[in-house]
Amino acid sequence: MQTFEQFPDYWVSGLDFSNQRQMTDANPQQAEYRWGRRILVDFDNSRGVHLQATLTLPAGYREGQRYPMLVYHYEKMSQQHHSYSMPTYDDRPHMSEYASDGYLVLQPDIVYVEGHPGDSAMDCVGSAVRKVIEMGYADPDHIGLQGHSWGGYQSSFMVTQTDLFAAVVTGAPPTNLVSFYNTLYKSSGTVQQGIMEVGQVRMGTTPFEDFDLYLSQSPIHHTGNITTPFLILHGIEDGSVDWMQGLEYYNMARRQGKKVIFLSYPGEGHHLGRKENQIDFQIRMKQFFDHYLKGIYAPAWMTDGVPFLEKGLVPPN
Repeated sequence: MQTFEQFPDYWVSGLDFSNQRQMTDANPQQAEYRWGRRILVDFDNSRGVHLQATLTLPAGYREGQRYPMLVYHYEKMSQQHHSYSMPTYDDRPHMSEYASDGYLVLQPDIVYVEGHPGDSAMDCVGSAVRKVIEMGYADPDHIGLQGHSWGGYQSSFMVTQTDLFAAVVTGAPPTNLVSFYNTLYKSSGTVQQGIMEVGQVRMGTTPFEDFDLYLSQSPIHHTGNITTPFLILHGIEDGSVDWMQGLEYYNMARRQGKKVIFLSYPGEGHHLGRKENQIDFQIRMKQFFDHYLKGIYAPAWMTDGVPFLEKGLVPPN
């Protein structure tokens, strides 16, 4: 049995769940840390579809006070409402870590209109964010966005459509749906055409039948609209989303003078697998959000970059 606040220990009970008794206490050290708690948020998107989001309130939350907020998304997320958040090292934010440090964390549901995956994400996530602002929880000037893989595509699209966010981190993102259509899903050896037409991307057609539709949903074709600083994570050996998707996006954004950082990890796949890289990214992501959402100083790697000869020699500072 578990909740966001309660570690998933083992319990026993009668067949009607009466006389419950906790049998293990596997995580007593949690009592030494500031945690948070969750509430469910109901909202409607622009098409009137009723959706939910799970909102993590920071440790020591005070009624009526507005907080910086991190938004993490994928597709349906409200089913994570009762899931315990184990702080760990990987390539995504962890809700208990950010809540412990004074952040709200919003995880909204997204539903899709065929052929408009980016527009659908913007509609649902934007509607959820505005609802939380309306409810008095979030500081509207200090909201961050993070997504990885499919979530990375959506984050990469949303940063081109709105100034709702003060900082965006996007991981392993498909960014050019036209070029992505004919690339390989190297981990399985299949071509991306299936996932594009009828799979997760849900375009419902091909780029040679509706080229303009593919352009409209491709983040790379809207980089001129970007006003928000953003950071891209991509493993060079990514077997799901080719590394060139991240590089294309970075190069286009840089060419247009946008504020963007590219964290490119040699030898890494779709998710960071080496602990030293996982730690490195968690530190950099937190420093990036802390700077733009809390006003904490920008470390040297953000302001000055890292010279090639110094890469891998020192941790972030």
